[in-house]
Amino acid sequence: MSRCLNTWQRCSISSTPPQRTTMPTRSPLTSEQRAAATTTANRAFIVAAPGSGKTTVAAERFGVIRYDTPTDLRRILALSFTRSARGELAARIRRRWGSGALSWPHQALTLDTLHCEILAFLLRRQVISWMGDHTELTVLDTWRGQTGARWMSKEMDYRRIAVLHGTTVGSHGVKITRPDYNIGAKRHFEEHLAAGRCTHTEVRQIIAAVLRRAELRMEVAKYLTATTKAIIVDEVFDANELDLELVRLAASARISTTVIGDPWQALYDFRGARPELVPQLVEHEGFESFPVSASFRFETPAMIGIAELARAHRPIALDVTNDATECNVVLAHRWDNLWTGPDCILPLSFGRLDNQTDAAIALLLDRLVQGHFGHAAIYADEAAALLGLEPDIVRAEGALLGAVLETLRPATTQAATAAITALRAVLRLLGSPRQLRRMPEAGEAVQLDRLLALARRMNQPHVVAGMTVHQAKGREWPVVGLRLADVEVARLTAGLKQERFDDRVLYVALTRAAKKVVRC
Repeated sequence: MSRCLNTWQRCSISSTPPQRTTMPTRSPLTSEQRAAATTTANRAFIVAAPGSGKTTVAAERFGVIRYDTPTDLRRILALSFTRSARGELAARIRRRWGSGALSWPHQALTLDTLHCEILAFLLRRQVISWMGDHTELTVLDTWRGQTGARWMSKEMDYRRIAVLHGTTVGSHGVKITRPDYNIGAKRHFEEHLAAGRCTHTEVRQIIAAVLRRAELRMEVAKYLTATTKAIIVDEVFDANELDLELVRLAASARISTTVIGDPWQALYDFRGARPELVPQLVEHEGFESFPVSASFRFETPAMIGIAELARAHRPIALDVTNDATECNVVLAHRWDNLWTGPDCILPLSFGRLDNQTDAAIALLLDRLVQGHFGHAAIYADEAAALLGLEPDIVRAEGALLGAVLETLRPATTQAATAAITALRAVLRLLGSPRQLRRMPEAGEAVQLDRLLALARRMNQPHVVAGMTVHQAKGREWPVVGLRLADVEVARLTAGLKQERFDDRVLYVALTRAAKKVVRC
């Protein structure tokens, strides 16, 4: 990487790399950021604090490697764990290096997309075979809504998973360890596989099985080496065992490997994140470490002090506000904590969609959120899919849902009853093939309570968005409100510990504010 290192000002400030359009202006990098972005180390571990520019450094390093050896036609991969994080990383790369930086073959992908790509390669090359000899698969986000799928908890014993029998994909029954939408019947599960249909979970299961077999692992290594010059993994502490094994494979194959993250911000426990394994990987594979410690987020001494107290395991006491509208956003660990808060808080979701009526009310919420904030409610597209509707059609016909909201506006039980009846009729008008019948009494009562909660927020002169800490990760606002349970307040008083998942959630919540964080 000597060319960029020897002519740093020219490469990072004024030159125009091949295939790049205009060079956007940017703030100068700190010495720590510059050292991390331009290191010649083939294995770099960048440890960054909140607001210190993790994504900025990732984008900078992408361009430095991308334009260092233009004769190497292999791709640079920028990798993250969610679609929103991938989108933000791609946007930063384009802003910094111009639109040509992500021209083919260079890409910003989610780790799940890379898993799918590797599986497709193995199937096309007939290294392994899928039921029905499929070489192209339909990969779903969830089994929800598919034949044989249902919410399964630990008490339901067994679910089906994808496994390798020799080099052929088959299925096997395993004990349930984490509640989720799964398929328990072998017949239904294998019918989906035989039709070339699976979820990202099955893709990960097969890739993990492949990497455990030396001869198959070698095929993946050869594929990555032939196609990829470098990988840059943002938020590496959210990686699960499979993700980390792919990082290990790339590093062992002499692919330039950069991993970036903060152990205090590992939140993807639901995806199997193993933050404790990252230091082991770094040590075993000989990564060179680069700290990026200066934060650009915190604008007040109070916020700087809160972040320092949290990382030092010291007690934290937050100011309490009786007016949540002074906040730019209100965060909580769970959606329920937001809905039980003041009516001026408009949460962006009710949470998991367990049934079609849940989905229908989520579409009403989406209409309200769109009106107030100009963007979709969380899980709105998933709700439309569960009802067999196209999200674009639902939004184009938004007046129909708007009429249901007006029916709901009086915020009485009678209005809520009339609104849910009208909502079921509107779904038929929108073309939903689902028949939304009245639920059992207890279930219907839950839905009416949700509608009344919506109605109360409709009648507020001003509302502030509410979201979970998971949804807020990587973002920032001037003033952030927190809805904390008593046990969370106790944790702040005792001092946070990095190894505790719930404490990391609190830490991320505390560090989203630039100026002030308060309890609501």
